[in-house]
Amino acid sequence: MTDAKHYGAGYLTDTGDFLKQLKVHSYAPFSNTKEGVVVDLGCGTGMDAILIADMLGDVVRVVGIDHDPLMIEQARIATGARTNINFISGEVYKLDFEDNGIAGVRMERVVQHLSQPATMFQEVYRVLRPGHPVVIVETIWNSLNLYSGHVELEQRLRDYLTDQKVNNGWAGNKLTKDLASNGFQEIRLETYCMVVRSKEEANRYLFLNRIIAEMVEKEILSDEEAADFTSSLERADEGGYFTCSMNLVLAKAIK
Repeated sequence: MTDAKHYGAGYLTDTGDFLKQLKVHSYAPFSNTKEGVVVDLGCGTGMDAILIADMLGDVVRVVGIDHDPLMIEQARIATGARTNINFISGEVYKLDFEDNGIAGVRMERVVQHLSQPATMFQEVYRVLRPGHPVVIVETIWNSLNLYSGHVELEQRLRDYLTDQKVNNGWAGNKLTKDLASNGFQEIRLETYCMVVRSKEEANRYLFLNRIIAEMVEKEILSDEEAADFTSSLERADEGGYFTCSMNLVLAKAIK
């Protein structure tokens, strides 16, 4: 997981609270696991891995893997007295497990950060047992809407996110193709719409102000366009009709 993430531990905690329903659905395919190891790739601060470990009990071991040692340190602290979970530093491109050795793999908002997603999919297929699940949660960046009336500026914002800001900005749109081309079967896809009702929430979850500032720095937006765009969002916020929506997808498959 050498590809850089665009957020820190605080962001993961915030969005973890915000997307509880989606997260619960992402744990469900592992609920019948009776033995072996379930891996949470890109585990961040470990909250999902811990919840899966609590759901499965001591008969299953959960391993959280992340390339960021600070995330791993926080995850280990959060583990407490649990004995059925551990966290290790590692890369998604080379997993330290035997062929057909893992009972399940989960990852959330990981593929979008990878410059070599095919290598990761091949590695997950290698370590997963036949008939066992992989679950992937991803963002559909080109679905972002702010309902500002600035249709062309919003399209530039979506283009910036999918083509420049995020390493693999079309990852969510390509999940089913990537799973099928790497041999996974019984592929299913669910969509979830994330909606926020204030500019403060949009900044907290999506770093909206920062993204607009970056677009000005890169001359994707002019100062005047950014000011007009921002003013329209602030008017909507003050008027009580600010709305920002974006889709996320949950892909499930088996080897």
